[in-house]
Amino acid sequence: MSSTSIVFKWNPADLQKLIENCPSEPVTPYIFKYVPKNGKVLEAGCGSGRFVYYLHNLGYDIVGIEIGKETVQFLNSQFPHLDIRQGDVRSLPFPDDSFDSIISLGVIEHVIEGIDGPIREMYRVLKTGSYAIVIVPSFNTIRRIKYRLGFLHLEALLIALKRVNVLRKLFGKSPIPSNRGNSVRPLKQYKRWPIKGDFFEYRFRKEEFEEQLKRGGFQIVESVPVSLIDGIYHEFGRVFVKLSNHTFYPNRIGRWLNETLAKAPFFHNHMHLCVVKKPA
Repeated sequence: MSSTSIVFKWNPADLQKLIENCPSEPVTPYIFKYVPKNGKVLEAGCGSGRFVYYLHNLGYDIVGIEIGKETVQFLNSQFPHLDIRQGDVRSLPFPDDSFDSIISLGVIEHVIEGIDGPIREMYRVLKTGSYAIVIVPSFNTIRRIKYRLGFLHLEALLIALKRVNVLRKLFGKSPIPSNRGNSVRPLKQYKRWPIKGDFFEYRFRKEEFEEQLKRGGFQIVESVPVSLIDGIYHEFGRVFVKLSNHTFYPNRIGRWLNETLAKAPFFHNHMHLCVVKKPA
């Protein structure tokens, strides 16, 4: 299967900090609640491998699948005791009903063909009666407002200009490879980001994501907005929240803004977490 998904390259120097952040990540309480220690766990799209590392050290029997060949080779060389394999979430290399739990944390939105294929595959390899935790970016209220007012188009233009290699060369920066040669075009029914230029991800309204999961056969158990302070950072910039070494540092106004906006669910959250069950 040809690669029509964004492939990330991780900086090995960042890995230790990413692992240290695992206990405070918003998904972690849901993992402890729904992922059994006495079962086989799959992380579908494990990226840097940090949650495979973290959960393995806590006693979980976990397998990580990652599409990036270089990333898998690096992780296998650094952590040979971890079970991390190269694979594609659109075609998981496991038999039906293989896992007692699945987590997929900000992965399937990067598949250009859409998320229905990865959802079907997670449903297929998950055992009946078991849970999956899936997270995607939210097309929240603020993003919908910014889209209607044209602000997202302006942001997309600025991003596109930063990626123009002629301009990068003028400022002494290295060129960025483009995925414009990809024959698969982004879907129109979902809001993509950026809205122009090279594809990066889809962002979903609450109802959209839930409907896709239900269409894939899953039963929704919990559907919650997460990564709220991240939303302040992404939607309001560095005025209220600074990002340093993979950690967000809100100032007093940023904390107040986050607490105030959080009273309206899915207003400014960066990500959307769903706990789903494969029903009998």
